[in-house]
Amino acid sequence: MKPAILKTAICILLPILALSCAGPSQPVQQESENGVDNITPAVSPPIVNPGDGSTPEDACSALLISADYDRAIEEAGAALETDPEDTALRERLADAYIARAWYYKAKRLNPYTLSDLGKAVEVAPEYYRAHYELGRFHNNQWQFSIGLLYLNKALSLKPGFAPAYSERGYSNYKKQDYETALAEVNKAIALDAEDGQFYYVRSLVYRAMGKKELAISDLETVLRLSKDNALTDKAGADLQALKK
Repeated sequence: MKPAILKTAICILLPILALSCAGPSQPVQQESENGVDNITPAVSPPIVNPGDGSTPEDACSALLISADYDRAIEEAGAALETDPEDTALRERLADAYIARAWYYKAKRLNPYTLSDLGKAVEVAPEYYRAHYELGRFHNNQWQFSIGLLYLNKALSLKPGFAPAYSERGYSNYKKQDYETALAEVNKAIALDAEDGQFYYVRSLVYRAMGKKELAISDLETVLRLSKDNALTDKAGADLQALKK
């Protein structure tokens, strides 16, 4: 190649090479059907900014509200490595495992559910809610004797926790110990008379005991108190069946 031609080729190629090697100074954009979308940065901003007053517990709670369970677990776990004695943070990490566990349960991934609930108990063994949720899961799997063990532990840690009494009542109902079941649910209602779920469980016990009118009264209370559509639908259907 002649020197003049070579010089011209180099002058053309060098700017092209320089442009191809340089990274973009602005976020990369790509076209979508609805217009231009910014590609999410590969590195997310830190959850807790120095000096903003936030704590790792706050950060984990915010992530739970946004249903970012994986990241909540990651952030809380990393914070615990530097402060393993932080009880509040341990409980938030347990909350994150619990939230992800029930997400898995909705997807029918029971082994993952059980694994995450076990991790919640492991990271926060003195946290009543971790034991309560594991008890609920075992009840859901018809393992009522195992469920009772965890519910007993939850109540030993927080004796006034009404949902655990109701869940323990349900365990005894399924074991056909109706008198004990009734006593347990009555304790839950005495502690919190505004939770419709407790009255629904008691209606099950009353039906099993042949006390139809009391069961009807409790189902009517469920419809009055509860804002849970699934629960009210179930109670409404049961009420119609009982009134036939």
